[in-house]
Amino acid sequence: MLNKKEKITSLFWIAILGLILTTIYTIILGILGYRTMNRIDYIYKQNKQSSKNS
Repeated sequence: MLNKKEKITSLFWIAILGLILTTIYTIILGILGYRTMNRIDYIYKQNKQSSKNS
């Protein structure tokens, strides 16, 4: 069985791994959100132009 010190060390590394994975996930969501915002702006501007030309 694991002694108390090994348990604390294991929990520490699990917490660090969780923090790293959460950070990566947040960065990915930020990138996808930024791309989505750019696409929405592009579509909005195209629709605005086409409504002016009509």
